[in-house]
Amino acid sequence: MSHGYRTEFTRNARERLEKVRAETPQLEHLRIKSSILDRRIEKYASQGLTRAAILEQLLAARWPLDQLRTRFPELPESVFSYPALSIRVPPVQVPAPATASPSTPAGNIDHAKLNAVTAAEGISFQYVPLIQCSFPHADPKDATKFTRKNGWLELTLGTTHPDTGLPYGVPARLLTIYCTSEAVRTNSPEIYLGDSVHDFLRRLDVPITRGARGSLSVYANQLLRLIHSTLSIDENIRDGAGRQGLHMRQALFVEEARLWWDDPEQPKNRKGAGRSIGNGSSLMLSSVLFHSILERSAPLATSAIKRLRKSPMDLDVYAWLVHRLFHLSKPSMVSWEQLSNQFGHNYGLPRKFRHFFLGSLKRVSAVYPEAKLQISESGVLLLPSRPHLANTKPSKR
Repeated sequence: MSHGYRTEFTRNARERLEKVRAETPQLEHLRIKSSILDRRIEKYASQGLTRAAILEQLLAARWPLDQLRTRFPELPESVFSYPALSIRVPPVQVPAPATASPSTPAGNIDHAKLNAVTAAEGISFQYVPLIQCSFPHADPKDATKFTRKNGWLELTLGTTHPDTGLPYGVPARLLTIYCTSEAVRTNSPEIYLGDSVHDFLRRLDVPITRGARGSLSVYANQLLRLIHSTLSIDENIRDGAGRQGLHMRQALFVEEARLWWDDPEQPKNRKGAGRSIGNGSSLMLSSVLFHSILERSAPLATSAIKRLRKSPMDLDVYAWLVHRLFHLSKPSMVSWEQLSNQFGHNYGLPRKFRHFFLGSLKRVSAVYPEAKLQISESGVLLLPSRPHLANTKPSKR
């Protein structure tokens, strides 16, 4: 073999090798995505869905059309198109336009106008049971469950991995708001992470910092805690005849997740320390939680979340006040004991809780000036007020 031939052969071999190496990550990504898709199809089939119904679910989740065509060859080409994206808003939770009466039936809401307002003004959503009974304010350390009560509702937060811990603080709340907002916006249980979460945090002016103590590492840790979380919700109910009962829901927060790290040089840590979530990461909300989110989510102003994002108590009080006042038709007294049961996360003395609560209430009133309430020795008297979001101005980004 001549020297020139060997040189040409070596160069061609190197080029082919480099091409294969360049394609390998993409092929691996496609292989992983295909395996997830096949498992999703099997799961839907085990639930009794028809092939056409399964395809409809996958199209709503925006799976690649070429992958769907190969798996559903018996269906006509005309069905392989994505449905139009729209914001599915839980009808009983969405405030009516400012010109409407508070008693306006939910079915009369102009959803096209509402969608336009949502896009322009920056409306986020939170799951109502997490408004009524929130996550811990501070790190619960080695605790494996956390229970809060609010009237007829009791929520218990648990974990499937005790060594990972329970979600807590501001990051846990902002992440649940993000997941709830995306589920409502896309009408899909599949939540995309990576740059999507980063963009959401930037809109809230959360500093994006890297490293073991950076914000991305903190949010990666809290995301892992959420992924391993379980929710148990017990709610006393009563029918029209006055018969009482108990409605129980138990759900994993996430039934499947795939996370890619942006910092491969950092040491591996299952708790997410020193890591940040990279592009291509996603999670799948559990079916029970996803459908409950679509039924019971409350709209919040993203601009208000942005101003209150430094305190978990501020975020909790704001969401609670917006939700309660929207549904309020007559004055309602909430005692200090009731408020402490809902918001008092290990504050010890009642006067200490009252001090922190009133501080949060003052900051919340600054972003929700329409809220009408009176403070007394007995508690907080809530009065019917104008809907908060009807007067929300577009946020400046």
